[in-house]
Amino acid sequence: MLTNVSVVIPTYNNLKLLKQFLPSVIRMLRDGDELVIADDASHDQTLEFLVNKFKLDKLKETKEFKLYQNPRFLDQKRRLKITLIAGKQNLRFAQNVNRAVKLAEHDLVFLLNSDVKPEPDVLNILVSHFEKDKASKLFAVSCLEYEGKDKKAEKAGKNQLWYEFGLFTHSKAADFKSGPTAWASGGSALFDKKKWLKLNGFDPKFYPAYWEDVDLSLRARKRGWQVWFEPKAVVYHQHESTNRSVFDQLGMMRLSWRHADYFTLKHGDFWQKLAYFLWRPFWWIKRNRAVKNLRFKN
Repeated sequence: MLTNVSVVIPTYNNLKLLKQFLPSVIRMLRDGDELVIADDASHDQTLEFLVNKFKLDKLKETKEFKLYQNPRFLDQKRRLKITLIAGKQNLRFAQNVNRAVKLAEHDLVFLLNSDVKPEPDVLNILVSHFEKDKASKLFAVSCLEYEGKDKKAEKAGKNQLWYEFGLFTHSKAADFKSGPTAWASGGSALFDKKKWLKLNGFDPKFYPAYWEDVDLSLRARKRGWQVWFEPKAVVYHQHESTNRSVFDQLGMMRLSWRHADYFTLKHGDFWQKLAYFLWRPFWWIKRNRAVKNLRFKN
């Protein structure tokens, strides 16, 4: 029996990206799967385009969003459910995704950035991990991301997280073999919806973006749940093109630093928090140098 999936794509003023990447997402879907597009109060023509493309009907309207749906969208003999959540207020990534996951139909949710192109067999590969997980300890499975248009691009998707010099730090893993990963990417990973809801999803304090997926996966791992990396599930990601349309490079750098501080204070033990304050002058100097170097380059 096919285990169906709800594919959740958050978007904000990304009509161009949706037109470019949605065809690949549709090809990936299996009969009975759901596509949930969570529009974060875009002011381009995203709403009109999606309503017309998928022949969506408005089901309901609340103070926070409008809900459109076509439960029987046919594509090459596959029956798909298409759901559009049109937010009325810009919430940014974490809260927009949290709302979409709650409204998704299926117990497995594939979170996918609007600038990601998945290979056709991605869902079958990811779902197989959950079907094998009889002990129900699996929380998420992350994809192998090529940060470009083909497999010549740099790899990402498997990660490591550590603490040093008063701060939690992360980077790509040393290898890209199948196995545990520090976190499942918020741009291309399959999640257990029930476990997601038990964790209350992304922490909205990581506003407007960055580190929320690292935090969510660490909270899951602290509960004894597994976060896995699967290199056979391949996607192609134009990394950060979504955020670059809203924030400049300096703004993204500052967001990442600020959220690294919050992450450390949230997850560090007493001695790690104490070390954080002792090392603050070191990080203050290092960050200011990085800002000056970036401004000089620009």
